[in-house]
Amino acid sequence: MVRKINKEALLVFIFLLTFFSVAEGAPWEVERIIEEVGGDLPFLDYPVGILVDDQNRSILINDWGNNRFLSLSEDGQIKKVLDSLKSPAGLGKDEERGRIYIVEQKANQVRIIKSDDFSTLGFLKAKTPLQEPRGIWVDEEGKIYVADTGKSRIVVFSPGGEELFTFGKEGMGNDEFYYPRGVAVDEEGHIWVVDTQHHCIKVFDEKGNFLFRFGQGGEGKEDFNQPRYLFIQEDWVFISDYRNHRIKVYNRGGVLQEIIGKEGTGEGEFSFPEGLWIDEGGRLWVADAGNNRLQVIDVNFLINPKLYLASLLEERKDQEFMQVMERLSPEDKKDPEVARLLLEFFRKRGNLDQAIYQAEDLFLNDSENRDYWKKTLGELYYEKGVHLRGEGKLKEAREFFHKSWQNGNSHSLFLYLWTSFLLLGGSNLFILILAIVLLFLIMIFSRLRKERYRGW
Repeated sequence: MVRKINKEALLVFIFLLTFFSVAEGAPWEVERIIEEVGGDLPFLDYPVGILVDDQNRSILINDWGNNRFLSLSEDGQIKKVLDSLKSPAGLGKDEERGRIYIVEQKANQVRIIKSDDFSTLGFLKAKTPLQEPRGIWVDEEGKIYVADTGKSRIVVFSPGGEELFTFGKEGMGNDEFYYPRGVAVDEEGHIWVVDTQHHCIKVFDEKGNFLFRFGQGGEGKEDFNQPRYLFIQEDWVFISDYRNHRIKVYNRGGVLQEIIGKEGTGEGEFSFPEGLWIDEGGRLWVADAGNNRLQVIDVNFLINPKLYLASLLEERKDQEFMQVMERLSPEDKKDPEVARLLLEFFRKRGNLDQAIYQAEDLFLNDSENRDYWKKTLGELYYEKGVHLRGEGKLKEAREFFHKSWQNGNSHSLFLYLWTSFLLLGGSNLFILILAIVLLFLIMIFSRLRKERYRGW
């Protein structure tokens, strides 16, 4: 198939992408805020650790200021409380083994509890005692990573609680820290550490060997000011930029993708945000510590873009749709499902030129569904032909009717022949032919009547 690109339409498309990419308003939105949780102490006091147990439909909170661990229902009300903890900070879970890990900062320990009834199973035992630990992460294999903040190191335990190795110490080097808080592990086994007092993120391999770092102190777009915790979801890294009162989102290459929120008490604003978690529904839970509350933010535009694009398309939110589309990587944009959504977007907007361009691209690249895209092209060429015929552009219309017929749209054949006929002689020739046909029919009718009378 020969692809014919309308240059004017392509320029319009580029303009739209540019316009929507710089348009005001982020595609994220606050879904809910939880402040009052009920019980004897109905309000949170500086929540730090947060974890969503999708399996048991519970929200787990380390209520640092109240020295308690809370299990909340989906509507944000207390289901169960563990009191008398000592400054509980980070939270981790091991679904396979049914365990929850609570980092007790002032007790210099990590408590292990059962995820069903929250009874204590024991404590992690480090070879050298922990000192004011803050962060924790449990990887897919069940290995436990603890940010031993007071000793500026990371301690790694086996699923059974045996210390495997440690790395880091206090210092200014790439493999040294100063009060690290957050720790997380990505799909490749790389260990991400929030080096809080050095205002940066450091990334290590699975054995604790330094790979790269990013960030520096400050208030600018690329800066951090005592970052605290992080959460990794596939290719996305969410970081609480504590004293800049915002959440920053990076890809796994350390490139900034999004900044969520600013300082304040309103919806989508933060005061010293701490722990982060993303649930299975694509919602980011933020322990908005300084505001003594939790904020829940829909971030599907990042982590589930295809699902999010489909919902925006259905709701006809054109600006948001193009904002999310522009954020996608070139590889993601080549995904047939994403390309199909963009095609539907153009069709709904009545932009036939871009819809045709998109369908031609899908026809060439989506070999598994080539028959479907051929049929779609037949329909689009037909629509374009009808549009051009209405503008009196018969020659161009005939081209599209012919292409439509070649792509299996039989309805286009008559219009192709008819348009060709008009281009050959115009309407006068048609009237002459119609007159001849009518005269011929009259003659036949007259002869039939005469034969009928003779038969009487």
